[in-house]
Amino acid sequence: MPAQDPMFHPVFLGRRAAMESPPFETFPPAGRSPWSGPDSSRRDLDFHVRHYRIALDVDFARKELRGRVAITLEAVRDGLREAVLDAAELRIASVRAGSRRLAHAVEGERLRVTLPKSLPRGRRVTLEVVYTATPRKGFYFTGPTEAEPARTATAWTQGQADDTHWWMPCLESTESRATLEQIVTVPAGFRAIGNGRLIARRQNRRARTSTWHWKQETAHPAYLTSLVVGKYAEIKDRAGDTPVQYYVPRGQERVGRAVFRKTPKMITTFERAFGHPYPYPKYAQIAVPDFIYGGMENTSATTMFDRMLQMPGDSLDEGYDSLIAHELAHQWWGDLVTCRHWSEGWLNEGFATYAEIIWREADTGREDADFARLEQMCSYLVEDSSEYRRRIVETRYEYSTEIFDRHLYEKGALVLHMLRALVGEESWRRAIRRYVTRHAFGAVETSDLRRAFEEETGRNLAWFFDQWVHGGGHPEVRVTRTYDEETRTLTLVLEQTQAEDGVTPVFRIPMMLEVVAGGKRVRIPIEVHERRETHQIPLPSRPRYVALDPEHHVMKVLDFQRTDEELRYGLAHSPHMLERVRCARELARHADPRTIAALLAASRGDAFWGVRAAAAVSLGEIGTRVPGLAERIGASGMRAHTRVRRAIAWALGLIGDEASLKQLKRLAAAEKSTFNAGLALIGIAKAGRAGAFETLRAELDRPSHRDMLQILIFDGMALLKDARSLDLFLERTESRYRNETRGGATRAIGKLGIASPPAVARLVHLLRDPWFRVRSAAAWSLSKLKPPEAGAAIADALRNEPLDQVRYAFREALDRIRGTK
Repeated sequence: MPAQDPMFHPVFLGRRAAMESPPFETFPPAGRSPWSGPDSSRRDLDFHVRHYRIALDVDFARKELRGRVAITLEAVRDGLREAVLDAAELRIASVRAGSRRLAHAVEGERLRVTLPKSLPRGRRVTLEVVYTATPRKGFYFTGPTEAEPARTATAWTQGQADDTHWWMPCLESTESRATLEQIVTVPAGFRAIGNGRLIARRQNRRARTSTWHWKQETAHPAYLTSLVVGKYAEIKDRAGDTPVQYYVPRGQERVGRAVFRKTPKMITTFERAFGHPYPYPKYAQIAVPDFIYGGMENTSATTMFDRMLQMPGDSLDEGYDSLIAHELAHQWWGDLVTCRHWSEGWLNEGFATYAEIIWREADTGREDADFARLEQMCSYLVEDSSEYRRRIVETRYEYSTEIFDRHLYEKGALVLHMLRALVGEESWRRAIRRYVTRHAFGAVETSDLRRAFEEETGRNLAWFFDQWVHGGGHPEVRVTRTYDEETRTLTLVLEQTQAEDGVTPVFRIPMMLEVVAGGKRVRIPIEVHERRETHQIPLPSRPRYVALDPEHHVMKVLDFQRTDEELRYGLAHSPHMLERVRCARELARHADPRTIAALLAASRGDAFWGVRAAAAVSLGEIGTRVPGLAERIGASGMRAHTRVRRAIAWALGLIGDEASLKQLKRLAAAEKSTFNAGLALIGIAKAGRAGAFETLRAELDRPSHRDMLQILIFDGMALLKDARSLDLFLERTESRYRNETRGGATRAIGKLGIASPPAVARLVHLLRDPWFRVRSAAAWSLSKLKPPEAGAAIADALRNEPLDQVRYAFREALDRIRGTK
């Protein structure tokens, strides 16, 4: 069972993670399995690619590519006689070096080419490969659907992690960098957008085509190669001398400018924070339909999913500034400086995720940024507690997409924050500048980051990287304390209670202790090295208040029992927002009138919304033991901050009495935040009173951003276990509904738990659905229902499934069915 710390709560999750976490179940959830997988260490390289020149015809009618790519190789070692390129399901017509045809063979996902002569180290040769392709991944054709008939035809690439070779022969290696030219012919009226600078465009009126010539003069890995083709409007902007473009479907120019409007300020913020100018000749962001991620940081040309195109006031649940900042930050962390191997991917993703915090500091202030760190810790804890614990740098995996997880992103970001707090702001900035300057346009490992910080600070940081990056988990710290009146000494006993499992170490933990004693606030640095330690601190008088790591710089689970009086003092007087959150949450253990009054005051009057939300959550927990709190909790109602209203909805749902249900129904009907409305409806379902199904059904067709409300209603209906939900879920998997609804309905069938023949037949059919998230959801639901035919059906679908993330979902489902997970 994972250690419980009231500081971490599902209400504190960011929206994306909150949608995936049951709001009223124990948090964090249990169920961790050991991490395992085959060794996937860095491959040996016989050569580097130094330049690609791609001539490509894009045929929308056939969903086909016709390509001619010139690949300039440079031998890494003497005596290179053949080049083995990555190429999957490409129909190779010929391979040449100049006018000479070369012998070649296709072997699985490799193209083996016999070179015209042996190459010594450092010598180059250019191969020309002519091919056609009908890609099943890496390059995607999208267009109108039954649910969205107004969409126009669009095509786009997605290379990360190793999918570029599904549409062009290349070398899939994050450490091999090449310059790039793309000469792309598309139907007239379409725009082709690529990496680098547009150097030419020509029309062929007879053929009704246009050809776009893009050139990138700085080298990058193949996975960052980008091409988007569609009918786009271009919106121009600038960040100093850097041209900035936003490409959106025609007719969405106003919303596109509104969504991306902060990009120039983000660029200048990151230039200052990272100590290096933006490294490319332009920065473009292109919104595409059916994108398989939120965004992808292709060099100088980020691809974004088009669902982000909403006016800033249209949704109170989700703005996209963090996504925009994350992908922009990758232009430094991932593109300019690239992890040498995917096992070191935290150097890309951890940095970009931490850049979201840096942007929040600059844009909305330190407290908002600090609360975002709390969100990240909650997100990481869900994965660490319920799925697996692993080292951040991990070479054991079958699919590289497996490690693009919350350890890589959120934990990676939290590790960087701890490093910043450890060395101090000035040393942090100098070390980051040294790191990026030294390794610009190169590949890095964790040791390179460590070396930059050690050189800049003079400190031996081996222990830090060993425990946080090459080890797993986090400290679980239990604190007891006494005060001796005679010696005027505060004694703290700190015990690390996490199990040592071969991955999780005993941690070295530098922290700040803050004490209020004798009318003064004192800060004392302490450092924990052992599993159990005693620290004695002389004080002038008995402390009124003691806080350990009040800024919450260290990622940890803490058990520190403090008195209700002490916690009320901290809630009212601590200058540190996250410590006030902790005091509010720890007060949930108490239920006396003074504590309730303090929490009510904080829920309405604290300066920061996160503290107000924490107080509301604690009042909800107290309200399950003390009758009559529901109306007082909900008194601030619709006047409160959106996230405070979310906490109120959760609190009322947890209490679940008649007074709470009345307020939840009013909230669900009036709430402008669709996430909050959905949470209120789940609260109604949790109570299980008569009429709950009808209440949820009445709200099901209410429009919401990305069908968020519909998905939450599905979760509420599944919680009711009402058989009437099944036909509704099955209907909503049909192609006349949008993909988000279809994916949510498919997963809800498994949550409902009714393995009827129509449900099972539909799920088996959906294993081959065009939308990849529906396929993954179908496998998950089959693994929950466990009908006799599930294993064979999933195994059969796995054989022809191209996408690694779906293959992983299928494999996980099979493990659950077989009882091996």
